Amino acid sequence: MTDEELIEEIKAGSKAALESLIQKYYYEVYSFIYRKTHQQPLSYDLTQEVFSKVFLSIALYKGEGKFRSWLLTIALNQIRDYMKSKQATKKSMENEWIEETIEGKTGNVAYLYEKKEESREIKEALKGLPEIQSEAIILKYFHGYKYYEIAEMTKSKETTVKSRVFQGLKKLSHILRRDDNEGRNRSNRIGRD
Repeated sequence: MTDEELIEEIKAGSKAALESLIQKYYYEVYSFIYRKTHQQPLSYDLTQEVFSKVFLSIALYKGEGKFRSWLLTIALNQIRDYMKSKQATKKSMENEWIEETIEGKTGNVAYLYEKKEESREIKEALKGLPEIQSEAIILKYFHGYKYYEIAEMTKSKETTVKSRVFQGLKKLSHILRRDDNEGRNRSNRIGRD
């Protein structure tokens, strides 16, 4: 069944359709939240809250745009609400535009993320970015959204999303290079001892 067919059945009261929709999107919502929080129990809780909100507000879904985008918008807002409630700090954004991708050790961010031996480095480096930049990078590279889709989800302009991604990639590259240099320096010190 298509998402639209499932939604119509859910609106008509079908619990089976709701279960099908949750099964279809549970892992994607959970993994998106986990990439932002890096806490497994919290991610499960927030994922449950997202699907509760979807159930309570499914009547408001008008079928404009993809359901998947609407769902991840709810997840994004859930994360933001949680972060605000915990007084999460945000770093300020730089103003310059960049049009470079990560080079050298870092390669393509999405490719590195899939490589288990380096995924921990990427996860830690993403924590060092301002929330709006890590959010844009995760949606773009790990969930495959286009810039205009991310703009719709985050209620931002497409140029703003591009700026966040490019600036975030530059900072991510700097963080990863710095960590790599620190690792080499430690190795050099150990070798001399």
